[in-house]
Amino acid sequence: MDIALLNQNYYELSKTYDLDDPNILRKFIHGLTTADGCFSIANSLNLSKDEREFIYACGLLHDIGRMEQWKTYKSFSDSITRPHETLGVEILKGEWIKKFFETIEKQELALKLIQHHTSIYYGQGKDLKRFLSILRNADNYANLQYTASGLQRLWVTKDGVTPDVLQKFQKRKNLHGVPIYTKLDRILQFLSRTYAIDYPMLKKDLLGRKYINAIYDVYSENLNKADKSLLYKECWSLKKELAEEVLKYEKRKKLAIQKGNA
Repeated sequence: MDIALLNQNYYELSKTYDLDDPNILRKFIHGLTTADGCFSIANSLNLSKDEREFIYACGLLHDIGRMEQWKTYKSFSDSITRPHETLGVEILKGEWIKKFFETIEKQELALKLIQHHTSIYYGQGKDLKRFLSILRNADNYANLQYTASGLQRLWVTKDGVTPDVLQKFQKRKNLHGVPIYTKLDRILQFLSRTYAIDYPMLKKDLLGRKYINAIYDVYSENLNKADKSLLYKECWSLKKELAEEVLKYEKRKKLAIQKGNA
């Protein structure tokens, strides 16, 4: 099933919601951005055309439950509504899933990936683990792009930082789902998605496109002087660590090429 048809089917599914609603529209765009990320990662791993198209479709659909969440509850909070992963699986089961995946095997695998794309999952199988890693990385990367655009909302007004949140951030923990109480907590939560990205090619792109700089520039305006200084320090530390990882990756790649040519 080619990309053009997958995109058309995704559009038709999304049209069952109100695409004039900006909250629905941004989830529609997030699906496209995540799908592009999935395809790029799969391509870098030299996966087959069939595998690239499969994970692209999963990227399109992974957050379709968010649209249902907003339509039904007018909220994106999984804690006060039904989990968006579960809603997504329920929407897709039946006729819609068949429009994206031609075999029962692919349909069942796709539903597992969508159900568990944000939660710890111990399911077995080489394909499941590989595709889940790709989907999670692309999802987090797409969220960082969206954050850097300035469209993420802080929705908190308190100054300062929660010590536990800062400690988790400094230990390079993904803060997704961690309770936050201040503006700085929220910005650190945005940035912490970087720690859920495993592929060096994405880390290199993060640096090249200066997403961390953009996040700092956009959101530091909401902070007092002390919080702004602390955010600057943490952003600088994160950028330095990313640069070191990318440098190691480039050296390994160069050595691999030299060995191949030897």
